Amino acid sequence: MQTTNLKRALIGALFFLPFSTIADQANNSGTPESQSSELDIRPYQAEYKVFRGGSEYGKGSRSLLQVEDGLWYLETSTDVSWLFLSDRRQEKSWFKVFDDHVVPLQYKQKRSGTGPDYLSFVLFDHRLKKVKEIGDYDEFEAVYQSGVLDGASYQFQMMRDIQAGVKDITYPIIMSGENKEYRFKLIGEEELETPFGKLATVKLERIRGNKKRQTYVWLAKEYGYVVARIWQAKGGSEQADLQISHFKWLKQAPHPELKTALKVSAPPDKTE
Repeated sequence: MQTTNLKRALIGALFFLPFSTIADQANNSGTPESQSSELDIRPYQAEYKVFRGGSEYGKGSRSLLQVEDGLWYLETSTDVSWLFLSDRRQEKSWFKVFDDHVVPLQYKQKRSGTGPDYLSFVLFDHRLKKVKEIGDYDEFEAVYQSGVLDGASYQFQMMRDIQAGVKDITYPIIMSGENKEYRFKLIGEEELETPFGKLATVKLERIRGNKKRQTYVWLAKEYGYVVARIWQAKGGSEQADLQISHFKWLKQAPHPELKTALKVSAPPDKTE
């Protein structure tokens, strides 16, 4: 228990690294400071309803903010309950964009509810070419390979790639102490009915080695290709159907946690 609490404290401290430190990591990575803004990428906030078998049993949200020039923050969350079960998940990612390519800096995921809770933090050190994950269950360290993304920033990269007409939708990802590859197949365009209204979308299918699981993703063309719907099934049985219910562009509304992070000093040494 003491080990778990120590890890949680360390993760919390790392999570509030000053953004000057985060920006320095990217600027010292040897990646040119050339950035593209031609695509429709703007701060936004989206809300979702989660269905299963036609019944609503949860909600979700997705927010994208530009913290400073070239530095972005993406947060996603879901909160669902079904019978006596509950599941709350949250992901937070800080990253920079160079020549239409995402460069991850920090990533945090948290899960709570029925069953064991989970908290994990991933730091991408571009100066030392390392990526390190600290979690409740284990620690993971590896050499950083160019192009590797985290569990949230790949979604931002996918939005950009679809807008740019990229055909090979494949992303190497580090998550939960593992190197993974997320592959998607572009199905085509589809008019989609959602709680937010009728939307013109692009539909994708996630390609998995395990054919028992199915995942389809719809991106809204008129709203910067934000996720409009995610449908998942396992063994032919629907698990969840997340659909957009509200969307708005943001001028640049400050996020309380982002403002707090700017004022917190560097994390303490692990031995303290």
